[in-house]
Amino acid sequence: MLCLRCNRVDGWYCLVSLILSHPQYTGLKGGFMEEEFSSAQYAELRHAGKKIATASTDKSLRTVLLAVLFQVSWPKRLARQEIIQQLPLYGENPKRALYRDIETLTDCQVEDLPEPDTENLAEWCADQRRRKYLAITYERYTHTFCLAQSFFSIDIGEDEARAFVALQEGFSPGTPYAEAVQHLLKRWEWLFTEKSHQLVRQKRKRHARPVLLPLSPVVDYSQHGETILLLDQALEENAYVSFAYTPLTQSWDAEPVLHEHTEPYELEYRDGHWYYTAYVFALNTFLDYRVDRIRPGSLRKDRDRFSPGVRQRPGVKIRYWVSPMLARHGSLSARLREQQVTMLEDDQGAIVEGYAKSVWWARRLLLGYGEQVKALEPEQLVLAMSDTVQAMNRLYEEEK
Repeated sequence: MLCLRCNRVDGWYCLVSLILSHPQYTGLKGGFMEEEFSSAQYAELRHAGKKIATASTDKSLRTVLLAVLFQVSWPKRLARQEIIQQLPLYGENPKRALYRDIETLTDCQVEDLPEPDTENLAEWCADQRRRKYLAITYERYTHTFCLAQSFFSIDIGEDEARAFVALQEGFSPGTPYAEAVQHLLKRWEWLFTEKSHQLVRQKRKRHARPVLLPLSPVVDYSQHGETILLLDQALEENAYVSFAYTPLTQSWDAEPVLHEHTEPYELEYRDGHWYYTAYVFALNTFLDYRVDRIRPGSLRKDRDRFSPGVRQRPGVKIRYWVSPMLARHGSLSARLREQQVTMLEDDQGAIVEGYAKSVWWARRLLLGYGEQVKALEPEQLVLAMSDTVQAMNRLYEEEK
């Protein structure tokens, strides 16, 4: 967070100072410090040998930190003991001190706070905002607290509203990290002013979308969400993984093959599918697995770990010709590592070369260009493209 007063990213001290300088905190009920021992009084009692209970300390700071904790924890509801553990500023009677702090923030006793599903909660929140108090709800069944509305708000512009709607609609169920992205957007939207909410609703009603994100998967990945997260964790933790896998050449009903102790290399979402790349020791090579072919519930992380960055996928160097039409318009996306494009004279097209992940991936890339490209090297790629074209030709010949 950038502080506008001190021009530092870490501006929490200024934030606390600003809140403490507000009349709500400096003058309320005669000031906070009436409830606390001064340091001089505390030292005097200890010097006299009197046994005293440990008092809660720094009420002003403690109350501000409590407000910040509620803000950053939303939408999670916080139990009393959880709050006390995260704010180690309460004494031997933490419940009483905490409830006094909540009363300070809300101008309501805990017993009078509304439930989260209380009727007319919106009106109560608006009144709290008008009176410059926090709107905290208390769920009596779980004994938990939560802010009902943010005490910070932000305004967004036209372009930001369009982008927000595009993200919400683009990350639909089944897309990469859809649930996590929607949760993040929800927390962001919570900070919007009413004007910003209206702007988002206005953009969502548009029939013509200015931005479309083609993230929808080709198949239903809803049952593979846990597998994707576990693979991501394995990559982060450098953990070997094992799983049961059914190849694309076999029916899903066939007996899956157990792939043990694979070394994670990459997890990629491409062309509507999730692909997991791993080094397989038994074959001394890298393999690409379709995540939707991994049996749900079969993936497990092994105990031992590998050193990251040691093993690199060499890839395969390919070379292909591009038609004059594509070359003329520069319609050549950089899909290869170390890609180089050489324009041919007399409008004869171009030669593209670089490193693909494998011959299989290179074949998929060239098929996407249709008749506008021709494989030149390596021979394995040329044969793969030739076989594919002949197979497609036979399919069309059968229809005649």
